[in-house]
Amino acid sequence: MTSVIFEEKYYPAVKETVYQTRLSNGLIVSLLPKKQFNEVYGVVTVRFGSVDTSFTLSKKGLQCYPAGIAHFLEHKLFERENAEDIMESFTRLGADSNAFTSFTKTSYLFSTIDHLSENLDLLEELVTVAHFTKESVEREREIIQQEREMYKDDPDSRLFFATLANLYPDTPLATDIVGSEKSISEIQVSNLKENFTDFYKPVNMSLFLVGNIDVDVVLEYFSKKENKILEQFTVSKEQLPLQPVKQTDSLRMEVSLPKLAVAIRGTGQITEEESYRYNILLKLLFTMMFGWTSDRFQRLYETGKLDASLSLEVEVNSRFHFVILTMDTKEPVSLSHQFRKAIRHFSSDTDLTEEHLDLVKSEMFGELFSSMNSLEFIANQYDPMDRGETIFDFPKILQEITLEDVLEAGHRLIDNGDLVDFTIFPA
Repeated sequence: MTSVIFEEKYYPAVKETVYQTRLSNGLIVSLLPKKQFNEVYGVVTVRFGSVDTSFTLSKKGLQCYPAGIAHFLEHKLFERENAEDIMESFTRLGADSNAFTSFTKTSYLFSTIDHLSENLDLLEELVTVAHFTKESVEREREIIQQEREMYKDDPDSRLFFATLANLYPDTPLATDIVGSEKSISEIQVSNLKENFTDFYKPVNMSLFLVGNIDVDVVLEYFSKKENKILEQFTVSKEQLPLQPVKQTDSLRMEVSLPKLAVAIRGTGQITEEESYRYNILLKLLFTMMFGWTSDRFQRLYETGKLDASLSLEVEVNSRFHFVILTMDTKEPVSLSHQFRKAIRHFSSDTDLTEEHLDLVKSEMFGELFSSMNSLEFIANQYDPMDRGETIFDFPKILQEITLEDVLEAGHRLIDNGDLVDFTIFPA
C-alpha cells in the first residue's frame, strides 16, 4: 500500500484548513473537515461541459459532436449494465445523490451521514464505468427531450439562454445546456463512448469532501487505491469564436410582466489564473451600479419601474466571459436604454465611490460567512482545478480590491465589449 500525503493549507480569514493531494492517477483530492456537522458532502467534478462540443485531440485532430452531449452523458452514467440506477445504491446506504452539467463542468455529488467509503466507491463507479446500448440511449433520449421542453416553458430559462444565443451566435453557448431537439436526436452510442473515453479520466477530475470527515480515515482509503497509472489528458480546447452579436431581440410568452435581460460579453483574453479575481471585480462593479444599495436601483424601485427580481450573472473563464442582468419590469424598452447607457458610461457613474465599494464588500463578506454554514454551498463552490484561487481565498481577494481595480476591470470588459438586450413580452 502506497502512502498518500495531504498538504495542509490554512485560510485565516475563514478559519478553515483544507487538505489536498494529487493521486498517482492524476485525481486532485481536497478535504475540509467540519466536525460540527453530522453530514458529509462529496462531489467529483469533471472538466467537461456543454461548450465542449468541438475540441482537438493530439492523435485524432478536430472532433465535433452534437450540442447537449455532456448533459446526455451525465444522465447515462447513472445507469448500470443491468439497467439498475446507481441512485438506488446511494439510497440503500442512506445517502442522497445528484449531478449537474454547467458550461464547462459536470459534477456528481452525494451527501451522507454514514458509510463514507461505500459512497466513495459508488462515486468512483459513476465516473469510471460506463455502459451504453442503443436501446438505453433511445430511452434516455426521450427523457432528455421532455426535460428540454420543461426548460423551454420556463420564461426565466428562455430569457437567459436566448440572451446567451445573441451574445455568442454560432457557438455552443447559443444552445441550451441540455441541447436542442435536433442535437439531442443526433447523439449516438459511439459519441457517448468517445466523449467518456476522452474526458472521464482522473487527471481531468477533482474530488472534494466537506463535513464530518476524519482525514486519517480518508487518507487510508486513498492509500489503498494508489499505484494506478496516470493517463495523459490530450484534449485541447479553444476560446469560443466571437461572431457579430444580435443587439436586440424579443419573443412573447405567458408572463404577467415583461422580462428584460441586458448583457455584455468580453472580447479580450482572460487567463485561468486571473479569472476568479476578475469575476469578483465584475460582480463588485455591477452590484455597485445596479444592486439594491445603488441610487439607480432605489430610484427605479420607488417609481415602480423595477422590483426585487433584478439578478446578476457573471461568468468568467479563459474561453469566454460575460455579464447578464435580468429583471421584471413594466418598461423594458426604457430600462434597457438606461442600463445600456449606464454601462457604456460607467466610469462617471455616481455610485462608483469608495464608500459604496466598502458597503458592497461588507455585504459580500456577510453573504460568504453566512453561506459557510451550508456544506452544499461549499461543495458546489469549491474548485481547485481551473485556478490557484478558490472560495476560501475570497475574503483576502475582496479585502485587497480597490476602487481603481474595479474601474480597471470595467474598462477591460466594457471598452471593447459587445452589448445586447432581450425582452420577453406578455403573449
